[in-house]
Amino acid sequence: MRSLFIWAITKRLVRSSNPRLRALIGGKPIQHSCFDGYLKIPLFDSLGFREIYSNRMFSGGNSLHEASRGGKVGVFRAVSTEAVPSEKTGEEEEEEEQSSQGLPDGLYKRISRLGDTNRSAVEVLEGWIREGRGVKKAEIKRMVKELRKFYRYKHALEIFEWMGKIFSFSSGERAIHLDLIAKVHGIASAENYFADLPGIEKNQQTYSAILNCYVKERNIEKSEATMEKLKYLGFANNPLPYNEMMTLYMNMEQFEKVPLVIQGMKRNRISLDAYSYNIWMKSYAALSQMDRVEGVLNEMDRFEIYPDWNIYSTVASIYIKAQVPDKAESALKELEKKMKEVEVMKKRKDRVAYNHLISLYGSLGNKHEVYRIWESYELAFPTSTNRSYMCLLSSLVRMGDIEGAEAFYKKWVSVKSFDDIRVSNVLLGAYTRQGCSQKAEVLLQHIIKSGVKPNAITWEILAEGYIQSEQVHKAMEAMPRSVS
Repeated sequence: MRSLFIWAITKRLVRSSNPRLRALIGGKPIQHSCFDGYLKIPLFDSLGFREIYSNRMFSGGNSLHEASRGGKVGVFRAVSTEAVPSEKTGEEEEEEEQSSQGLPDGLYKRISRLGDTNRSAVEVLEGWIREGRGVKKAEIKRMVKELRKFYRYKHALEIFEWMGKIFSFSSGERAIHLDLIAKVHGIASAENYFADLPGIEKNQQTYSAILNCYVKERNIEKSEATMEKLKYLGFANNPLPYNEMMTLYMNMEQFEKVPLVIQGMKRNRISLDAYSYNIWMKSYAALSQMDRVEGVLNEMDRFEIYPDWNIYSTVASIYIKAQVPDKAESALKELEKKMKEVEVMKKRKDRVAYNHLISLYGSLGNKHEVYRIWESYELAFPTSTNRSYMCLLSSLVRMGDIEGAEAFYKKWVSVKSFDDIRVSNVLLGAYTRQGCSQKAEVLLQHIIKSGVKPNAITWEILAEGYIQSEQVHKAMEAMPRSVS
């Protein structure tokens, strides 16, 4: 037997009086337990499902599709965004090519297009050199930075280790190397690397890097021990390690520990940065202490801390969740104001800020503001990215504006530079949640005819729709594709 935690929608399947549906889970009614919106259901090995353990990321009423698109866990498969290589969308390829500006002409493009992590980036690099072309250390570091940005950790590590055979590593480069080892080979390899470092290179940067690794592993015991070592050695003299610990406590839902870390920072006269204030507010929100959230904002104002738009995005999210729409809207007005200030100051516009505004106004159900911000977005940028269209469609669907979502989807189809099944999945999810399986099937056929390949999430969406409408055979056809 294997166990599978699946979204509460599957209660319909388990509790159905339809014997064919019960056959999906082993041919007879089964015992099941439910907690936090999940069902633990024994499934026969013959169904071929792997054992997966989901976290609580779906709690709070998110749909299966929205949570799956978040990238971590789906109903029928587990996905690690760092460990499992995935096909790049055209938009991501375009971004990587744009990132190559300032790098040796053609070299970064060659490496970024490798795709398959089994192909060697070093071979490409050495082939470049055999062609009589040179490459500087600074250029290699820039390539590694860009590869990390796009989660190409294996290729980044290969290039970085090749660099280490030719150039000596600085302390900061040792820290980067350690981080890449952890991402590619795991925490045990990173620990061995750190243990083998000469004493002089076990410094603030490498200790901070191993702390970051433990935090990502959610290992409280080793994180706390490393933090104490940082303090003992005098390396905890900036906000970074404290922020790491607060991030860990938030991820482990030990929210009450975050204010204690803040107290420690103040006691040791460590200045709080924007991230410190941001996560401090989130901890109070998680503890339902709204008065203290406002207290943090007042402290920022008192100490003349210049908050960026991210702070107001956090504040708006907190008030939306707390169902205080007036204060949420005020925070969003401040977010937009800060966004505009940054545009003037830095003479560049931030797509992500617009996406946050659209998403948050969508969560508030404010259709007028969603449309207004989108109009501003289109005026600000000559082209609209697939990610921004995903954000817009998700907001419209969340508000029940399916007609609006359909209209913008048609516009996206007519203007898109690159196909992206994730955009289509938003509308597919809306149709299945409404029980419009026929519209979902028609859309899927259009997608396939246009040459776009459905991904596993597409089939998960369809499988859920078929389960809702008790179309057993179609559900059985879709479910295996969701794990392929």
